[in-house]
Amino acid sequence: MNPRMSIRTLGWSILLGALFVPAGCEPNETQIKMGQAMSARADPKADLNASASFLQSYVRPDDKDFVMWAMDHSSLCLMGGNYEQAKTELLQCVKDIESRQDKQKEQAAALSDESMKVFKGEPFERAMACTYLGLLHYLEGDYNNARIFCSRANMADKTTADNMAKYRDDFRLAHFWLGKAYLKLGQADNARIAFGKAATRLPRANEQTELETTRRNQASERDKRIRLEAKSYELATKGEKPVPGATDMSASPAIAEMPATLGGYPSPPPAEAILLRGASSCQEMCSSDFQKDVNLILVVETGLGPIKYLLGENQFADAIMRAPYPERNVLVYLNGQRAGQAWQMLDLFHQADTRGTTEKDRAQFAKGVTQSILRRMPYVGSLAAYWNVKADHRYWHLLPGEVHIYAAKVRPGLYNVTIESFDSNGKLLPRLRQTRYYLPVRDGRENIYLLHTVAETDNVYVPPKKN
Repeated sequence: MNPRMSIRTLGWSILLGALFVPAGCEPNETQIKMGQAMSARADPKADLNASASFLQSYVRPDDKDFVMWAMDHSSLCLMGGNYEQAKTELLQCVKDIESRQDKQKEQAAALSDESMKVFKGEPFERAMACTYLGLLHYLEGDYNNARIFCSRANMADKTTADNMAKYRDDFRLAHFWLGKAYLKLGQADNARIAFGKAATRLPRANEQTELETTRRNQASERDKRIRLEAKSYELATKGEKPVPGATDMSASPAIAEMPATLGGYPSPPPAEAILLRGASSCQEMCSSDFQKDVNLILVVETGLGPIKYLLGENQFADAIMRAPYPERNVLVYLNGQRAGQAWQMLDLFHQADTRGTTEKDRAQFAKGVTQSILRRMPYVGSLAAYWNVKADHRYWHLLPGEVHIYAAKVRPGLYNVTIESFDSNGKLLPRLRQTRYYLPVRDGRENIYLLHTVAETDNVYVPPKKN
C-alpha cells in the first residue's frame, strides 16, 4: 500500500508544527517569530522582511537541514520581492541536492530515524526550486539558463513508479516557462511542444471524488459565511453604533456573473480599451502565437502548499495532504475593468500525490513492520521499543498550493491590478480581493509580476482618528 494519501481537512495548528509549546507554557520570543515566519503566506499582517531576517539565521551551509531552511527563506524573499537573495539561496539548494553527500548520516538514517540524513526534499519540491530559478533567470533576460533550469525541473519531477508513468512529464509550470524561454531563443518547434505540455492537464485517481467533496464543503461554508456577513453588515449599519465605511461582504456571485467594471472606476470609451488581446482558455494562452504578443504576465500564487505528516504506531511512514485553502480560481481586473481569468498552471498537491511508491518508502515500510513485530516478542520487545524508525517529516513549509498565470497584451501605462479569488464552485471570496497599485506596463517589453493571495488585505477600512 502506498503510504502517501490525502486528508480532506486539517487544523491550522499543523501549519505551525515547528512551533511546539508544552501545555501550560508561554511561547518564547523565538517560538513566536518562528510561528510568524511559517505562517507568513497566510498572514495578512506578515512582516516578510522581518521573518526573512529571522529565518536567515537557520540557513547554515553545514547543517543537514540547510536545504529545508533555505527553501523556506527563499519563499519569504520571493514574496517580499527580494529576488536576488532568493536566487542565491535556491542555486545553493540545487547544488547541495545534486552534490552533497554524507554517507555516515545516510547509513544511520537507513537503520534508524530517516530525518538524520541530509535533507534534499521531495521530487516536487526540487522541481519547484528549479522552476523558480528558471523564472528568476527569465526575469533577468538570461533565457538559456531559464531553459536549463526549467528542463531540470521536469527531470526532477519524473517519477520512476510504473503506476504513475503517465505523470512523468506533467510539471506544467516548468513547461510554460520553458516554452517562453524557447521563444526568446528562437526555437519555435521546441516552444510549441513545451506549451502543448503546459496546456495539458492530467487528472489523477480520485481527483473527481476529492473535488466533489471540496465543493460540497465549500458550498456549506459559503452559505454560513453569507448569513454571518449579512448579519454583520446589518449590525454595522443599523446597530446602536454604526461603523463608518462598513462594506457588505455577503455577495458571492459566480465568475460569469462578475461585473465588467468594479465600483469606483469609470468605464472608458471603446477607443481607450485597456485589453488589446486576452486568452479565453488555458489552451489559447499556452500557444506560441499568443505568447509572442503578450506584454503583461501575472504569476499568482494561491493557497498553501502540501503538508507532510507521519503515519503508523511507530511513525514509520510519511504521507502528504492538501492544506486547507478556499481559493481555487482567479479573475483579474485592470484599472477596474474585467481583464480575464488567470489559468491554473500548477497544483502542487497533484504533483505530490502522483509521486508513487519509491524504494525509500518500501525500505521504511520494512523497518516499520520489523520494529512492530519485534516490539511484540518476548525478551527483545522492550529493547525494540527504543528502535527509532520514524520517517522523514521535513518539508518546504512555505510553498503555495497552486500557481495561476494571467497573460495578455494591454495598452502600456500604469495599472491598478485587482485579483478576485473564487472557491472550487466558482463563487466569489470577497475577503480575498487584492489590489496592487500603479504597476507599470512598459511598451516594447514583457512586464512580469509575482503575486500571492492573502485574505483581508484589500477590504480594510480605518475609521478617521478622533482628536
